[in-house]
Amino acid sequence: MSTLWFEKALLISGWQSGVLLTIADGRIANIETDMPPQGERHAAGVPGMPNLHSHAFQRVIAGLTERRTTEKDSFWSWREQMYKFQARIGPEELQTIAALAYMEMLEAGFTRAGEFHYLHHDFDGRAFTDPAEMAGRIVAAAEATGIGLTLLPVFYAHSGFGGLPPTPGQARFIHDLEGFQRLLEASRIHAARLDDAVVGIVCAPSRRKN
Repeated sequence: MSTLWFEKALLISGWQSGVLLTIADGRIANIETDMPPQGERHAAGVPGMPNLHSHAFQRVIAGLTERRTTEKDSFWSWREQMYKFQARIGPEELQTIAALAYMEMLEAGFTRAGEFHYLHHDFDGRAFTDPAEMAGRIVAAAEATGIGLTLLPVFYAHSGFGGLPPTPGQARFIHDLEGFQRLLEASRIHAARLDDAVVGIVCAPSRRKN
């Protein structure tokens, strides 16, 4: 066990003074207020922030798409760059990239990630033997780093509004309803390894250039 003492800390009841946190097994076991300085001392403490919309695999393209190379560059040119990179990310690469992203989030004060996960299938667009192979790698990255996880598998069936067929770059994202149900069931099995993980659902058509 260890203790953290804060001159001021923001609790559910508001700002309090002399806040002493007792930490056991990486979690807050007890909170006391109006305590004298002791243990590891800090000036102020606030609750961790949630990252409400994470695409962890996109961490690998950070710095490569933030500058315009031609006047015609736009969101759509960013998307094409993203498609090129996602086509090279396998399960092990995804776990490594996600762990890096989650570690950086924790270092910046984010303690939970809402992971909008849509990189589902193998390189050729076929489902893995475990339909949640890639989702399981996201869970493994959260488990390794200690970040809280809300896993949000994304259901894509078309490339845009109106039922347009998917493009080759979207093959790893696409499900029918039965396949998506299998993904959800398998994702819940993986997420059960974490005692505070939540699995939700996101439905979002891929945007297309008009």
